[in-house]
Amino acid sequence: MKDLVQNLLQIAKETFDTSPLLDSEIGTTNVKGDRTIGMDVKIEELFIDYLKKNNLPVEVFSEEAGIVKLNKNPEYLVVFDPLDGSTNYKTGKGLLPYGTLVAIYKGSKPKLKDIVAAGALEYTSKLSWVYDGKKTTDQNDNLVKLDKDWIINQKTSVYFDLYYKLAYDQFAPLAQKVHIRWCGSNVGSLTYVLSEVAAIMGSACMRCEEIGAMYGLVKGAGGITTDHQGRDIGEEIFSPEKTYPMISGNRIAHIKTIKMLNENLP
Repeated sequence: MKDLVQNLLQIAKETFDTSPLLDSEIGTTNVKGDRTIGMDVKIEELFIDYLKKNNLPVEVFSEEAGIVKLNKNPEYLVVFDPLDGSTNYKTGKGLLPYGTLVAIYKGSKPKLKDIVAAGALEYTSKLSWVYDGKKTTDQNDNLVKLDKDWIINQKTSVYFDLYYKLAYDQFAPLAQKVHIRWCGSNVGSLTYVLSEVAAIMGSACMRCEEIGAMYGLVKGAGGITTDHQGRDIGEEIFSPEKTYPMISGNRIAHIKTIKMLNENLP
């Protein structure tokens, strides 16, 4: 499954490399009700064509198409976000982070802990990572370990998805205790965590097509992903109908962040 993830990320990279800026809305909405742009659809179609041609025992969930059944007896569920950070892609002039997220689960109705492989490509920095079910490695096959001894204070960078107003409310207890940032894409936040530029990333409502890559890649690097109360989210069922409140990253920083997030709650 690691090879499959690497092949999909390579397809995405080559598409970004060779395509013009496909940033126009194409008149359709995806399964989440968002307006679809051309690059989303192009990468999704290439991924699905690749999986069909290789006759793999999988079904697919994509942000754009929803569930796509490619086999009568699927053994795996392949989930991807073809273009995470579409606004960054459209307006960032190659400076703001965007890319592709992939996760593969065992079974067609898995829990998050059933992930067997995952990958992320952050195109603007030309960085990528793959989780093989045990460990996370970068594009040069170097082992990634989240083992920095973080000091948590106002200068410590944490990246939270602040697209939703709910996130401002939920992460307010951390204001001026850590340096809260948002880069406009979750693949960007993941990049900073795996590169140990940031201690933690988080979301009030991580989408199902994104959560698997975060969970697998951070786990493979020795980190942890939980809900906002500190409960491991591995027992959560993957569902297109769900979003996932999450905090993810370095284990030591995670413990301190969760404590600060909840210390004033009744």
